[in-house]
Parts: sequence; C-alpha cells; structure tokens
Amino acid sequence: MPSISFDPVAHAYDQTRGYPAEIEQEIASALEQTAHATGQTAFIEVGVGTGRIALPLATLGHTYTGVDISEKMLAQLESKLLLQNWEEYTQPWGSRADEIDLTTHPVRRFARVDPAASLRLVTSDITTLPFPNASFDAAIAAHIFHLVDGWQQAVREALRVLRPGGYLLHCWDEHDDTALQSVTETWLKIVEGLGGDVSRPGAKSPRMVSAWLREQGLPVEELSLVRWESTTTPRRALQRITSRLWSRTWLLSDAIFRSSVQQLEAWALNHFGEAHMDTQHTRINQFIVHLTQVPQE
Repeated sequence: MPSISFDPVAHAYDQTRGYPAEIEQEIASALEQTAHATGQTAFIEVGVGTGRIALPLATLGHTYTGVDISEKMLAQLESKLLLQNWEEYTQPWGSRADEIDLTTHPVRRFARVDPAASLRLVTSDITTLPFPNASFDAAIAAHIFHLVDGWQQAVREALRVLRPGGYLLHCWDEHDDTALQSVTETWLKIVEGLGGDVSRPGAKSPRMVSAWLREQGLPVEELSLVRWESTTTPRRALQRITSRLWSRTWLLSDAIFRSSVQQLEAWALNHFGEAHMDTQHTRINQFIVHLTQVPQE
C-alpha cells in the first residue's frame, strides 16, 4: 500500500485538525524548550503539512525546513506565510550546502526579519530525504508515521540527518473522549462486517515507533507537553466519518463507504437519540512527545 497523501483534504485540514491559536503557541514554546533550541538550532519537520507546528515554531526565530509529499498541503502553508508577512525569495535547489543536487526537488523559501527566521519547504518523500548526514539539530515528526509505507525507513532518515546529540521529537495528540469513542468503534465494526479494510500503511500506533527505536538501542522519553479542554458532540463525531475527511475513510470503495455510513447514522440516532445529537461533551486533549536523543560521537 502506498503512503497516504493529504492532497484530497488540504483545503479543510486546518479547520478539522488545527489547534486553537493559544494552544498552537504553547505547543511551539514547549517544543522549543524540549529541543533546547537556540537561534542557531536548525529544525527539520518530516510531514510538515499546512504548518500547524512549523509556522508558530519557526516564527519564534528559527531556521526551519519542512518536507512533505503533498503539494496542496504545502500550498496551504505557503498562503499562511504570505498572509503573515513572510517574504518569499528565490534560489534554485542545490544553492545551499545541505541540499543534495543529484535530483532537483521543488523548493520554496521564506524569511522574516524580526525575529530573524527562515522556512524552506521541500516537496519530497520522507523515506529518502534529500539532505546529507548530520544536517539538522532537531527533527519533528507529528502525526505522520502511521501514514507512511516503510515507516521504519522514514524514522531512519530522520535520525540520519540529525547531528550527534540532536533530538527526534515524535509528536501526536491524545484525547480523553470515551463518551464519543463509541462512534468510531462502531463504524470500524460495521466496516469489518461489510468486508472493508481501513488499515493504514504505516505504524499501527505511535508507541510502536517508540518500541522500534528502543529495539535499535535508542532511549525514548515520554512527555506530555500541553493539555487543554475542548468540546464536541455526537453529531460532530459522526460527521468526522461521514464527511470523508478522515484518512481511514479514503481506503474504502464508494459502495462500502456509503453502506457503512447508512448503518452508522441509524446506529447513532438510536444510541444517542435525536434530542442528544448536539449535546456538548468535554474532552481532555494532550500533546504528547516521545523524545529521542541521537548519541554523541
């Protein structure tokens, strides 16, 4: 199964998966501290997407490189950079010492003055990063390895481009939303009953990645960097699936997906009742980082 590109939902990604502005800033500051970053720290983010991590972190005053296979996701980030008065400048691929010029990669470059920062966006597969060994001080991977066929190679590449003593920050969100988790669990059971398969190509869970890193003899430290509350409703939980904006829904044929939605909608109305479909449920969210430091030489 090929890796999953988010081109189909780039237009709606920030609306469905973005962080509140204040949480976005908290995450950026927490990542900066966790990576022991200074103004000289060079960041790379594999699977940078629309920049919900990259933009606030780079804006703190960092040299940042974002890599993604989705040109439409990168286009969303580029639009946000221009709206926030970053200046775009042109240099061909291979102009920088850390750009391997055997193969040309689409690249767009942005900079700002106060504080001094740069953001380089590269279209590339993260299983073959176009950078030499030991090019960066910190590598960020947020919600990406479950989408990548050959995820172990993607992790190896992130480690390869880190300098000795550099940090890999593997990040994801966790939600305490057991009241509505039944919507997802029921849909998965319905799909299985219809003969569908929504297994994604990459790691089955974030902690599978950490287990693999430990098998390679690398340390992994779990950190909960930011916690916040949000609300949702049974109807919104249902729409997460029926809108087909969730990556698992893309793996089904149209016929199986339509049938699964019909059954799920009937179940939800019976389970929650129409009068309670818009009842607000509070959930606790956490931004989790598994931190790995590359050994010093």
